Amino acid sequence: MKRYAVVDIGTNSARLMIAHVEYGRIVTDYKTLRLIRVGEGMVGKKMIIQSAMERTKQALQEYKKISKEYGVNKNDFFAFATSAVRDANNKEAFCLFLKNECDINIDIISGDKEALLGFAGCIDGKGAMFDIGGGSTEVMQGSLSDVRFAHSFRIGTVRMLQMFPSGDDADPDAFKKAHALAAKTFAQVPDAGNKFYTGIGGTATALAALDLGLTEYISERVQGHIITFQRAQELCNVLKSKTKDQRKAINGLPEKKADVVVFGAIIFFEFMKAVGATSVIVSDSDNQEGYLKFKLGLIEACCY
Repeated sequence: MKRYAVVDIGTNSARLMIAHVEYGRIVTDYKTLRLIRVGEGMVGKKMIIQSAMERTKQALQEYKKISKEYGVNKNDFFAFATSAVRDANNKEAFCLFLKNECDINIDIISGDKEALLGFAGCIDGKGAMFDIGGGSTEVMQGSLSDVRFAHSFRIGTVRMLQMFPSGDDADPDAFKKAHALAAKTFAQVPDAGNKFYTGIGGTATALAALDLGLTEYISERVQGHIITFQRAQELCNVLKSKTKDQRKAINGLPEKKADVVVFGAIIFFEFMKAVGATSVIVSDSDNQEGYLKFKLGLIEACCY
């Protein structure tokens, strides 16, 4: 069986997916992630610091070993980078460092293309999607052949943590400012008509797992889970009521997400409020599946 590896180098984490193709569809064999915080120090200087480069290198070296165990050939190992890397003033040096250290070419994708990849990974046909990441949030409406709206907003969980660090101490003023920023940002999203939104990314899946009461992440349970507006608000309020250390004690919430998940919940809630969504369906399939679909020519899009 021919397998492929896809790595998403995000602002907060590096994620690995091993997958194969069955009857023209992507089937996931394995997924994992490592916290790399490429976005550390990006607010202001817009430079990827050396320690973040080292963390990314270590993750990629580990992912190459895992991929080899699954029988993935070198030419079938793909890696792309999103918000923090595309915004960094030293992105060329970052990519060269990883090429020299790991022998991996990094594909830096634009924000609008990231929206397209996320949509392709979770929706067949027409629909609407939003993807909350560490450095940006992507929104798309329409279909791959008829994109009605696709945009990457410069708002994300790590970016907010850097802007409002006192959120670690459950500072109400920090959360108030975060809510206001998200509300202002998503006021720009046009009406999607009767289309039902699909939420993807680490925030959406983490909130789904919390809503389900999972003590460990089970993708089959998360896939297709519906979060209502009321539950989104309740989950947001619960997370805001706790400090970072208290969030670490929440069953089923990875410690490495304890600082950023509260801002993800704020973004999630404010997005639903802005677009008038009474509920959102969560998908564990996202831009990794979408990227592989495009690389293998399984789908085409009008603007890819």
